[in-house]
Amino acid sequence: MTVATNGAGVPPPLFSPEFQRDPYPTYRHYLKGPSMQPLEGRPGVWMLFGYEACATVIRDQRLSAARPASALVAVSGDALPEFDDLVRHMQRWLLLRDAPSHTQLRKRMNRGFSPSIVQSLQHRVDATIDRLLADVQAGETIDLIKEFAYPLPVRVICELMGLPEELHDRCVVLSNDIALWMGDLRRPPERARLAQRAIRELEGFFAITIRERRGAPKQDLLSVLMDATAQDELTDEDLLAQCVMLLFGGHETTRNLIGNGLYTLLKHPGTYREIRADDSLLPAAIEELLRYESPVQAFGRMVKADMEVDGVHLPAGSGITFMIGAAHRDPRQFSDPDRLDVRRPHNRHLAFGGDAHVCLGSTLARLEGRLAIGAVTRRFPNLRLVNEQADWGPNFAFRGLSTLVVQV
Repeated sequence: MTVATNGAGVPPPLFSPEFQRDPYPTYRHYLKGPSMQPLEGRPGVWMLFGYEACATVIRDQRLSAARPASALVAVSGDALPEFDDLVRHMQRWLLLRDAPSHTQLRKRMNRGFSPSIVQSLQHRVDATIDRLLADVQAGETIDLIKEFAYPLPVRVICELMGLPEELHDRCVVLSNDIALWMGDLRRPPERARLAQRAIRELEGFFAITIRERRGAPKQDLLSVLMDATAQDELTDEDLLAQCVMLLFGGHETTRNLIGNGLYTLLKHPGTYREIRADDSLLPAAIEELLRYESPVQAFGRMVKADMEVDGVHLPAGSGITFMIGAAHRDPRQFSDPDRLDVRRPHNRHLAFGGDAHVCLGSTLARLEGRLAIGAVTRRFPNLRLVNEQADWGPNFAFRGLSTLVVQV
């Protein structure tokens, strides 16, 4: 791999356009230094680099997944009331709760993602893949993000959540508005406004669906959540918040797993051919793709009680951003980390997290990724990139392609 620098041997600065295109030279630079480094422009927020540091510190009980308003929206106190709806909604998400509330709600929501339920979805996922790829002809040029990686996961999660097909495209737009805000560690107010509007609109969609569903439950995730409200385990506001969180999470990261994975394989045509010839490699390949070009590059926690990490004193109220993309390229954990190796042993990546908040839908994401990438490699043996330069989107924390134009 060629290391991009600014001409003086220094890699691109964090969050610069050059970094967005290829963050790995910058990660290599930071991995040579202290594991804890301050986040410029965000006093009291630190970035944690290195696999061992990330995998160990994330389990520390002095950390909290909950966020105060000031951490969710990086604006002054006088401006915070503008974002009250956003803050109240986000603070209800399972993702941003601590025990015991998190433990109880997670136990309930796990029922909707049990291995048997996820496996039962395979025929639906396969059918959706067939519909999306049915009309693609040899020699045709298509955008695999727009035509495949975008619509597949949103159709699956919308079906699980009971949303009608006519809302699917709109849900993609709204999910992106939330992701762009969450994925920018600087939390600019203009993106917070878009995220707040997106959440209000999604809550409206789910409120209508829930009203129509009452009295007529189905065997799906939405009914699992509705049953929790009937048992007084969730308020109506909590129910809407979990619905939005699941739609956002179920679409955003899976789309990027599929898109990033296909792009990576096309940049490694020998591996693409290997997988096509032997689909038993697919499960391990998905794990390696999650490590190599992780859909989630970073996530954060708050410090509940004073602690010290790598010689840095962190008072309560500090923030830690776990730089997972860097951890996945740490040579102290992964041999030859910049090499794609779909036979890599002991691939203990952190793409789905590493604590009690490990991704609720990880089993479903793996299923969709395996079926989607397997279908493309089988159907299109001569698939090739039209543009060698990747079109990476502007989102740092949720890394994904805006387009992936290929010739079939």
